Parts: sequence; C-alpha cells; structure tokens
Amino acid sequence: MTTSQSPIASGMTRRGVLASALAGAGAVALAGCQGSTSSSGANDTLTVAGQSDNLTKVFNPYLENTAQGLTYTSPASGGFIYEPLVQINTVNIGHDIPWLAKAWRWTDGNKTLTMDLQSGVKWTDGQPFSADDVVFTYTMLKKNSGLNFLGVDVASVSAPSPTQVVFTFPQPAQQFFTNVVSQPIVSQHIWSKVKDPTKYTDADPVGTGPFKLGEFSAQSFTLVRNEDYWQPKAQIKTLRFVAYKDNEGQTNALVQGLADWGGTYIANADKTYLSRSKNNHYWAPLAGTDGLIPNLERWPLSDLAVRQAISLGVNRKQVGGATASPPATSVTGLPMPAYTSSVAPQFQSMNFTQDVAKAHQTLTDAGYAKGGDGYYHKGGKRVEFSITFPSAYTDIASRVQVLVSQLKDIGIKLTVDTTTVTDINTRTAKGDFDSTMGYPVDSAPRAFSYYNDTINPNLYYPIGKATPTYQNIERFQNAEAAELFKEYPKATTDAQRQQILDGIEKIFVDNLPWIPMFYWGSYGNWSTKKVTGFPTPQDPYFSPVPNPVVALRLKPV
Repeated sequence: MTTSQSPIASGMTRRGVLASALAGAGAVALAGCQGSTSSSGANDTLTVAGQSDNLTKVFNPYLENTAQGLTYTSPASGGFIYEPLVQINTVNIGHDIPWLAKAWRWTDGNKTLTMDLQSGVKWTDGQPFSADDVVFTYTMLKKNSGLNFLGVDVASVSAPSPTQVVFTFPQPAQQFFTNVVSQPIVSQHIWSKVKDPTKYTDADPVGTGPFKLGEFSAQSFTLVRNEDYWQPKAQIKTLRFVAYKDNEGQTNALVQGLADWGGTYIANADKTYLSRSKNNHYWAPLAGTDGLIPNLERWPLSDLAVRQAISLGVNRKQVGGATASPPATSVTGLPMPAYTSSVAPQFQSMNFTQDVAKAHQTLTDAGYAKGGDGYYHKGGKRVEFSITFPSAYTDIASRVQVLVSQLKDIGIKLTVDTTTVTDINTRTAKGDFDSTMGYPVDSAPRAFSYYNDTINPNLYYPIGKATPTYQNIERFQNAEAAELFKEYPKATTDAQRQQILDGIEKIFVDNLPWIPMFYWGSYGNWSTKKVTGFPTPQDPYFSPVPNPVVALRLKPV
C-alpha cells in the first residue's frame, strides 16, 4: 500500500495518478476490444474483494472515504461510474488510453490544451454528454479548492463546440497532464443544482461509465452493466464489491473462492494463493518507491544526521523482503531500472549500501552518545520516534516490524502508532505524525512527478494546516529546490528538463528528505475460473488492480 491511499488495497494510490510530462493523441479507447456477447449464467457476475472501515452510500467522486474507495477508485479520479478524459497507464508507461477525450494537443508554449471529445456519449439517465459537462466540472473544482485533490491549476476552460474543450494555464503545464485529465467528469444538469458539492453525498450517482449502481448494503454493493455505454459494453453484467476490514480478510475471500478479483497484498502468495488453483493469479507490476517518510519539522527526524544514519543502518533487502518487495537501489530514490535514463550522470552507479559502522559514526560525529538503555541521546533526549499507518494494512505492518528491530540495532527507538484508513489522510495532511510509510507514495509515471509530489518546497504547508493534495507531507523546505521546481515548467527542451532534474536529484541525495527503502507494485489478484482477459506480465496492457479498463476486456469462460 503505498500512493497515496484512499480506502483501497495496499500498493495502490491515495490520490490517483501523479503529475507527469505526457503528450499525445490517440484512437478511440479500447478499439481492439471485443463487443459484448449474450452469455448468461454465474459467469456474468464477478465478486471483487475490497477494503472499507465504514461503508456508506456516498458516491461523490471528489470526497474522501466514500463507497467508491471499495472499487479501488481514489478521490478525484475516474472509475467505474464517473469517467476521466484519459486513462493514465502506470504499467505500460506512456501508453495512456483516450477515454472521454479521443485526442489532444498542446499549443502556446504548453499553456493551452485542446481536447477533442467522443461523440454519442450519454449519462446513465439518458441525457447527452457534452463539452459543457467538462467545463462545468473544472469550473466547479476551481470554485471549490477542497475538492481539487490533484491540484489542477486551470486559468480558464471553455467549450468552442459540443465535442471540444480548451484549457488554458497560467504557466506551461504539460508536466501536469495526468492530473488535469484524470478528474472524474460529472453532469452539469444534475450537479449544477447541488448547493454545496463538498457535502453532496451523491447517493444515486449518474455517470457515463460502463457500470451503474445496483443494490447497496452496509457490507457490499453491486455495479450493473450500462447497457447504453458509448463503447462496446462490458461482457460482465455485474460486479459485486464486498467490504473486508483488512488484507487478511480479502486474502481469505480470494483463497476460498469467495472473491474472483482483488488488489491486495498476499503474504506467501505462491503457497497461500497460487498453489490453491491453476486459475489463481497474482501480479504486482513495479509502480513506485516507498520507505520511511519523516515529518521534517519534528525532532529527531528533522536532523539530517539521524536520517543519514537510518539510511546507512537499515538492510533494505530485509525490509522489502518482508513483503517480497525488491530493495530500493539508486540513491536518487527513482524506481530502477525503469528510470535509469533519468538519473544524473554522477549518480548512475551510486546505490544504497548498508554500513552499520558508518551509521554509528554519523551519529557520534553529530554529537549523539549511547545511553545506558542502548539508544542514542542528545540534549537529554532519546533518539525515538513513531511510525503511523493504518492497522488494516498488514503489508506495512510486516515491513515496520523488521524496521523496528533494525533501528534498535543501531541505537534508534522506533514505536508503532497504528490508526484507521479513514484517519491516516487527515493526520499526514496536517503533519500529525513523526513518520509514516505508504503515504504519500504513488506511482511515478515520470521522474519529475516522483519528486514533485514528495519534495516540492513550493507545496509546503505549516504543521496543522492540511496539504490539500497530500504533496510534500514531509514539509521539506529548500530555496534552491523551490526555484528548480519553478523553472521546470519553463524548460522547452528535454535537455533543459533533464538538467533541472539533475539538480533536484542532487538536492534529494544531499538532504535525504525521505528515506527510500523498497520498490512496490500494484497488487492484482484474480481467478480465471469465470473470466479471462486480465493483464499479465506477458500482456501488461494496464494495471491488474480492479479498474474499468480491465473490466471492459474481461470475457466469460
């Protein structure tokens, strides 16, 4: 579980896709998909195991902790009911899928984005979809900053025609493409009558997506096929989402055959899940980097020497190995080997290495001394801090257990502070934590997005004031880095962008604002007993986590 996370399974994101420099246009979405068949029977319904602490009938796609979280849909991201303009591909990087928008282009020095929309799209109440709905959605976000989780900074949005939308930005914005196009589009004819969208429950959602709400209870709900969908409709008639309190509950449901699809971490997956049936599959494509994320305004993690000692002292293979996750290698923190070409020349061959002796030396050189309790002290205070994460996520707990032991060995006391899935976002956003893991880690479709979302000083908020987009929860401040992040959008060539990125990487390495420890994947678990068509390592067309792109490709056996 790691970006950025709503009440969704581990390894997924909290805020949805991150900012990246993507360009392009494309053909109609899923052009290669088969049309629907008239199959019937048990294979028409798939049961999806998800996680929810408190399932309520709230489907407002711009609120946190809603029923949409059970469908693995993050706040302010398109899903099964409400759709985005483009489906960002975090597995097959750069191969984003045109969705409500079929083509797009940047002009005016990347300050204007023109998007051509699909025609013939209807809302599930039969009303036609048009560019006016897109304009309304982004205007609503501009007026209600509390809903703008992805931090979309649009100067204006207009509709020259029913099938075209034009966005203008105050500065070059191509690097924020994924944030702009990932917003769920809502209907003007319904939402314009809502007095306060920040409090609107949207109990009976009307979207353009391939599914619409069916039955609802406190433990589960169904999404039924949209028979008038604008693309070839799904061959699966019903998706039944069942709420479990944690990873173990989801795992048990998958192992026992009570669920057909999930997106959760499974301990000892080979023995626990895969060996149970030839139909069981488990794949976690590399999606990003995770580790110890400090609150830089709280001692002792505010001290660079302490962070450096931790980085030197931990055994990353053991931390990641607790959940079969590969150890982080590059000192830049970038997921390797996918981003080798983005690493500055001086860091190409520099990897994290464990050096316990150097960890101790770093602390003693900084004025720390071992006390009788076996821990380092300074100024009468013991080097001690807590790590906060939801108790429901057993994968994080497994890694933390290893980390507690390892830090004790180098004279640092780490205590566990568990909370709920619904509480973690509030605490990390306001800075009410010493350290965390999994927050605000997300997939990194480009190197810039990796740094922009974790250490951009221009996104700093003081302790107690919530960061609306959950970026830079570390509260990292650095004048040089702040300037580089401001300059990046102004770069006009790849060489210029890489030069700026090189500077950001050096600041990261020198200041270690957070401590990368392992690479994580987007967990996908599924059975092919009823249906086929899931993405695999051999056909990595999209993330295997439950999502509408995959659901539309599934075929009953």
